[in-house]
Amino acid sequence: MKLFRIFILTLLIVFNYSCKNNSKLPNDVRWVTNSQEYKTLCEQIYKQASEDIMNLDVKKGQVVVMDLDETVLDNSQYQVDLHYRGDTFSMDSWSRWVLSKEAELVPGAKDFLDFIRKKRIQIIFISNRMDERVDATKENMKKLGVYHERDVYLLRKDKADKKNIRREEIYSGTGRMKSYGKKDIIAFFGDAMGDFPESDVSQHYMFPNPMYGKW
Repeated sequence: MKLFRIFILTLLIVFNYSCKNNSKLPNDVRWVTNSQEYKTLCEQIYKQASEDIMNLDVKKGQVVVMDLDETVLDNSQYQVDLHYRGDTFSMDSWSRWVLSKEAELVPGAKDFLDFIRKKRIQIIFISNRMDERVDATKENMKKLGVYHERDVYLLRKDKADKKNIRREEIYSGTGRMKSYGKKDIIAFFGDAMGDFPESDVSQHYMFPNPMYGKW
């Protein structure tokens, strides 16, 4: 009888695990990971940005500012993993994900980055990834074939280091941008309103991200 109970308990554990891992992904994650619409939309945004910049008379000192996550780097697998673990976002699990260097590319990102570099336009990445994980982030970019030594990474030093602070350093050539001097930002790229200044004459390109945000 004891062996029978152990057998039944084992079957229940296996059944529950199987159900959990075969459960349907939430619509937001499925849309990003499976839909043609998401892929097409991202590619169209990057294509439009390339056409807009192609028509500009680009001058020395002009840069583009890009967010990383869900703008260049696709972290949807992190969301998939959370779902199948029955877990929610935490800084610990996010840190482990960043250090794993397993993010993929948002559709269209590589072609756009290649285009920008051929135009000799510097790229500055402003991301809320923590600066202590900048090396892992660069290694991930190298794995994906989109790293360039001229790129500047302004990642977050601490909670107070908001994106507007880092944008101001670019405009003024101060702080972490002191050795680069003042820059003229011709375009911003991001997936959340916080990736863009409230008042700026440069182009703004917003990417879809239904998986997380402040709404």
